Amino acid sequence: MNKSILVFFIGALTFGSCTKEEGNIVLEGQGNQNQLGLFINDTTSFTARTVDEDSLPGNGIRYALLGHIHDPLLGKSTASLYANVVLIEPNSNFPVGVEADSAILFIPSVDGLNTYGDRTTPQLLKIDKLESVISSSNVYYQNNKFDIDENYTTYFSGSLINQYTDSLKYRKTKLKPYDGLKIKLSKKMADLLMSLPKEAYQTNEQLAKYFKGISVVPQDINLAPNTGAMNVFDINNILSLAYRAKIMLYYQDTNTFVFGFAGSTSSVTTGKTGPYNGEINQQLSSTSNFNKTYVQALGGVKTKIEMPYILNLIQNGNISINKAEIEFFVTDFDEYFYAPPRLNLFQPAKANSVRNYFIADALSGLSYGGLYNSKTKSFKFTVTRYIQNILNEMYFNKKNVNNGLYLAVPTDQPVIGARGIIDHSKTKINIIYSKPN
Repeated sequence: MNKSILVFFIGALTFGSCTKEEGNIVLEGQGNQNQLGLFINDTTSFTARTVDEDSLPGNGIRYALLGHIHDPLLGKSTASLYANVVLIEPNSNFPVGVEADSAILFIPSVDGLNTYGDRTTPQLLKIDKLESVISSSNVYYQNNKFDIDENYTTYFSGSLINQYTDSLKYRKTKLKPYDGLKIKLSKKMADLLMSLPKEAYQTNEQLAKYFKGISVVPQDINLAPNTGAMNVFDINNILSLAYRAKIMLYYQDTNTFVFGFAGSTSSVTTGKTGPYNGEINQQLSSTSNFNKTYVQALGGVKTKIEMPYILNLIQNGNISINKAEIEFFVTDFDEYFYAPPRLNLFQPAKANSVRNYFIADALSGLSYGGLYNSKTKSFKFTVTRYIQNILNEMYFNKKNVNNGLYLAVPTDQPVIGARGIIDHSKTKINIIYSKPN
């Protein structure tokens, strides 16, 4: 059985003989006697627009985002942190009622890619007592709200990621210093931590009755455009006492009691984005096609891609997709607002749904792409199985599952407060398929 290969390209490409063109769609045949007939029906044309992101998971993520940023194109964004505390060294003989010397909150930053924006911008943080239990068995979302007690508030002003050379005191020794965020909590908070009922220092269950955790919320201080930053912190690591996130409670000069944090499932990053400019708002309220669309972290926005005529590929019988790729190119980025290291490609749960799940190519065990290519300034994805499934469902089951794609910033791997602007004048969809004679 002989097979011929048809190649569809969207983009400015050049071919030799046996090439037919219509608009920005180019079809190339094999140029031999077994060549199949070519059908041009805008099969791989597409539409693109910006839509609201769905509720994204805020817990169970490797790292935490924290910060406030003013993007000149997408406006203001804020990432806040809510986390339950635990006992590191339970103490049945804790000296309740002794006056606290101080309490220090420390959260280490992540090495490497730990900032999006200008990390030197001073920010204002508000730290409060958390009144909500974050259950490790529940999924929390980046738009969740949590109760806080503002009677023990601490304010911190400064850069969020700092290089420290001075060690934290721990009893009669000192802990190795790590970069990150170190904040002296209010005297009221220190006194509260020193005066919990005695059983609170013995088990985590008892502690949660009286002190559940803390909230860390960046404040909107009217940052100028192009300032502020989203920073990545490691609140979940428990490798060592020196590195892990903690609250150090000091009393009687040389004594220290340490509270830790309960892990990734009991800490939540929440996001607040917008208001957006007129161009983005226009897309959010429209179903039209746009040449430039947006993707954004923290439950902001994502891009909806639709290929309304893809089913025309099987108008003369089913085909076998040998390879299919889609490539997106970014624009309007700089050293602070750089292109995301990776993007994800999802498919809607159903028609017109903002909820989504990974396409089949992402679950195949093989790399389906999505990493940023700094040379081409693009993200390329394999969509072979995704397109084949659409065609098979219609051909064999008469079911239309051509619901489009969502391009989005990941919530994890990496954790980053990034955004991207997609230039669809360069977007390419390449499909190679075969059909028996």
